[in-house]
Amino acid sequence: MILDLTDRDADASLRIRTAAVLLFARQGYAATSIRDLAKAVNMTNAGIYHHVSSKEALLADLMRVAQRGLIDATGRMLANVERPADRLALLISSLTAVHALSPMTTRVMDGELRSLTPGSTAHDEIIALRDAYEAHWKRALADGVSATAFRVADQKLTRLALMSMCTGTSEWYRPDGDSTLEQVCAEFVTIGLAAVRTPAQAVVTLDLALLPDFPWEPPDVRNDPRPDEARR
Repeated sequence: MILDLTDRDADASLRIRTAAVLLFARQGYAATSIRDLAKAVNMTNAGIYHHVSSKEALLADLMRVAQRGLIDATGRMLANVERPADRLALLISSLTAVHALSPMTTRVMDGELRSLTPGSTAHDEIIALRDAYEAHWKRALADGVSATAFRVADQKLTRLALMSMCTGTSEWYRPDGDSTLEQVCAEFVTIGLAAVRTPAQAVVTLDLALLPDFPWEPPDVRNDPRPDEARR
């Protein structure tokens, strides 16, 4: 079911967050006003402030919930997965899939930290959450190197390169494109494991149902292949 942003009978908080993600992703946080949000959801400015204390607080909340969702989902996916190659494969495929399936939410997550007030509680919290997520990548690479399963000259540069490859799908992936999401994830895993000089054999595959769900992702750009029950 497609959410009508102007439907006053629909959940107001969800409509505001969906409109915010849509506008922040398309035109940027700085160029989006409360008036723009109010117009998008057929509300007054006062109506918006009834649900959010400020535009920055709205951005921080979206980023906070999304980052926590990514961290929690990643922890579940990696639970009881011991081989560094398997863990790296899951990290690559999951980050790729999240960005492909929720392109606007992830564009806001990745690109709007600069819009939070430096030194504010929200700014510091989002940085800490990002660090907590990236720690999964750091551990997987470090463990692989320590076990001599990976050969990496610079772990930081390797991590940044692989993560950038994955996050880029929010800009170019299309559900009706030449490759399915599963094919993209599999190819990226092959590329990623080649980068750390380990064979891409017998690695675990990603269960898309384990990915975090962002209910505010604008439905007009969402084409999610997961089962209906996994999206609720």
